Amino acid sequence: MTMTAKLRGAFPVERFSARNRLLLALTVILVTAFVGTSLINYAITSSAIRREIVQKDLPLTRDNIYSDLAAELSRPILVASSMAVDSFLKEWVESGERDVDLITRYLRGIRDRYDFFSVFFVSEKTGNYYHFNGFHKVVSPEDAHDVWYYSFRDRNKDYELDVDNDEAAANNLTVFINYRVAGRDGGLLGVTGVGLQIQRLAALIAEYQHIYDRAIYLTDRAGLIQVHQDQALIEKKSISTLPGLAPLAGKILATGEEPQNFRFSRQGETILLTVRHIGQLNWLLFVEQNETAALHEARMNLLRTVLVGLVASLFIIGLTLFTINHFQARLEVMATIDALTGVANRRMLEIEFSRFLSVQQRSRHPFSLILVDLDGFKKVNDVLGHMSGDMVLRQVADISAGTVRPIDVVARWGGDEFVVLTGLGTAEAVMVARRLVDAVVTADLAGVGTRMDDPRKEITISCGITEYVQGDDLDSMITRADQAMYTSKREGGNRVSVLAAAG
Repeated sequence: MTMTAKLRGAFPVERFSARNRLLLALTVILVTAFVGTSLINYAITSSAIRREIVQKDLPLTRDNIYSDLAAELSRPILVASSMAVDSFLKEWVESGERDVDLITRYLRGIRDRYDFFSVFFVSEKTGNYYHFNGFHKVVSPEDAHDVWYYSFRDRNKDYELDVDNDEAAANNLTVFINYRVAGRDGGLLGVTGVGLQIQRLAALIAEYQHIYDRAIYLTDRAGLIQVHQDQALIEKKSISTLPGLAPLAGKILATGEEPQNFRFSRQGETILLTVRHIGQLNWLLFVEQNETAALHEARMNLLRTVLVGLVASLFIIGLTLFTINHFQARLEVMATIDALTGVANRRMLEIEFSRFLSVQQRSRHPFSLILVDLDGFKKVNDVLGHMSGDMVLRQVADISAGTVRPIDVVARWGGDEFVVLTGLGTAEAVMVARRLVDAVVTADLAGVGTRMDDPRKEITISCGITEYVQGDDLDSMITRADQAMYTSKREGGNRVSVLAAAG
């Protein structure tokens, strides 16, 4: 073997050895730092987790649930208030309540539209109790089921929430939203409102328990359990009889506007509890966290993390060189911002569409899609070049993002087309689209000092709108919005068109 051949053979061996030394050094640093940090963290884990649960996790869970329950109650309150000022209802009462079918259809329509458990109206003049299934009965102060009406009437409040059995629906436990109906002279015409079945709130609580992995239940102000995963406790047990809670019952039931935190033992385990008053229901919300289980899991997680970290550290360096290109490609694919305009790209639009769809399926809240296309954009590219065209796209994107609501989503669909997802129904989405049209028309896309025949001065937009219907996906909504947008184009552009789903 020649000297040249020996040198050639020695070079890769030396380079491989240097790389190994580097990898070994990095591995030692990773393992040392990881194990050392883990041991330090282990020493303070117990107090840190307890502090995190008491100061952040439990209050955050409690307040999230409280907000969702309040939101769940806000819609029926709004509907009941709308009924209380409905001119049809007032005119029907003042005209003598002659056609029972009219009021029945009215109440049933509201029930079917909003999916309430009950909708009703009680006349002050006749005492007639009208239900969405028709005339129910005449209320009487001697009837224990009717005490609510006279109590509410005498308190002279605009509205209140009342938890009671619905006599007109097999005595199901129901949350009623009662609203005062006043005549032209301000006198009382009666009381109207809607009812939510307690099971609906129970389903929400069950969902929260699954999401947060905590015990959640509701009691009335006397401590009687109203909603609980254990059905045998509802309306039968009070917290004053439950193990661990009994000694604290007095302090818990004294909870006012400010939430309170408690710590107690039950069956040898430490339980952390936070309690908040729900004003709309006049109930108490309980959220429990098993501290013993939480700390045990944390210790096990620390042990598993150390073991996994030690093993993973041996492979991280070797895998880095082979995986960096793979992860770089994934990061590029996962990029959610359109590089030219700065608004969301298609991938982000798909993610946001899934979020809008999830909200709609959970709350039945409408949402719409607006497809925006630039009128006269080709002329800009042909006359001024693509750099000017790109500038126009960025300007229109900025205008769109500044015109819609912060919670709406603006995305570039491709070319000179943009998409706006908005949590509004068709009528409101049309208003948003018209604001977009006006904003582009009034914007100076060409800039100061440009020629009068600058094609950027002629840029307008055409909008197509469609509202989500059951079964829609992003493609089907884009297709309908595209058809509506081309209707705007055929009619001269600079306008808004709507296309609803067939059927």
